[in-house]
Amino acid sequence: MPPEPPAAKTAPEDASTRLPAEVRQAALALLTGRAQATLATLVAPADDNAAATTGWPYPSLVLVALDGAGRPLLLLSELALHTRNLRQDGRAALLFEDTANLENPLTGPRLSVMGQASPLAGAEAEAARALYLERHPSAALYADFPDFRFWRLDVAQAHLVAGFGRIHWLASGDLAP
Repeated sequence: MPPEPPAAKTAPEDASTRLPAEVRQAALALLTGRAQATLATLVAPADDNAAATTGWPYPSLVLVALDGAGRPLLLLSELALHTRNLRQDGRAALLFEDTANLENPLTGPRLSVMGQASPLAGAEAEAARALYLERHPSAALYADFPDFRFWRLDVAQAHLVAGFGRIHWLASGDLAP
């Protein structure tokens, strides 16, 4: 098992009141407005071709929904490398971005959300299923396959780049709806 992740640095209770409203709004717009994100995990030890990259970051494209607390929900196959990685080390990040039609994508907004991913079961999985399929109806084609599970990312912190020189760290509470 990997070492326990360090405790998330939490902002003082009044951090949200000090965070400019437009910064929080920009972060929430990315989080709620993007149906997909790049999932970054750490490659788990293995006996296959991935063994040479153990411990390296591994990015993959995923569809995302949010629960009522604004936490990202994922539907992942047990056959996928990112799922194997998360089973060994739940630390993960999601990159949400809105840069597609910009001449210079580096001037566009992006939000990196970091936290601990865990599979859901029982009532939590059923609630996640309803929310996820509402956002991604086409996922109903494979949501009930035996190798698919719903996962949730419990956010520790986030990093917003709202454009050139507009960079902010956010506490998990800043992303709550």
